[in-house]
Amino acid sequence: MASNDGSENPDWRRTDRRGSYLERAAENQVAQETEEVFQSYVFYRYQQEQREGAVPPDPEIAEMPQEPNSISSQVGRRLVIIADDINARYDKEFSDILKKLQPTADNAYDYFINIASSLFDSGINWGRVIALLGFGYRMAIHVYQHGLTGFLRRIARYIADFVLRNHIARWIAQQGGWAAALNLSNVYWKYMVTMAAIILLGHFVVRRFFSK
Repeated sequence: MASNDGSENPDWRRTDRRGSYLERAAENQVAQETEEVFQSYVFYRYQQEQREGAVPPDPEIAEMPQEPNSISSQVGRRLVIIADDINARYDKEFSDILKKLQPTADNAYDYFINIASSLFDSGINWGRVIALLGFGYRMAIHVYQHGLTGFLRRIARYIADFVLRNHIARWIAQQGGWAAALNLSNVYWKYMVTMAAIILLGHFVVRRFFSK
């Protein structure tokens, strides 16, 4: 019979290291997919707004390659459909925030981090993740309209880096990855996205990131 001498079991240590490695791999995979999901979200939302005459032509978005059958493309398209209600309610507020902030190539990252950090101050849920993508889209449109081209991919990297550094990628991986978003009900989505937008705008008003 083996004695309990207080030493650690080598098998347990190997299992623990393997588990940590798999978790990190899953997080990195989610972060990589986040760029693809965001670009898909941007592409389909832009198409929708173009049909409605709500945005001017943006060749950078219009010519973005898409794989319609990929999971990332399906998720992005799904998020656009579900977030339609929240876009109608809060786009003006998002636009007003950006007008106050006046993001440039030099300060856009800092503004983005402040916005994103406020959104997730009190936790992570799907609604807040969607609000993050929505604000990223609106920022991309805003900076393009103000003469900054080639900024979309930079914002996609901002988002991917943020979700990885702030454990949001880990949370998404624990839910089953981005593909899990395809299985949530419309009622759940609309409730969570609405709450996320209210929280986001509340943080901006209270903290007044754009007051100076």
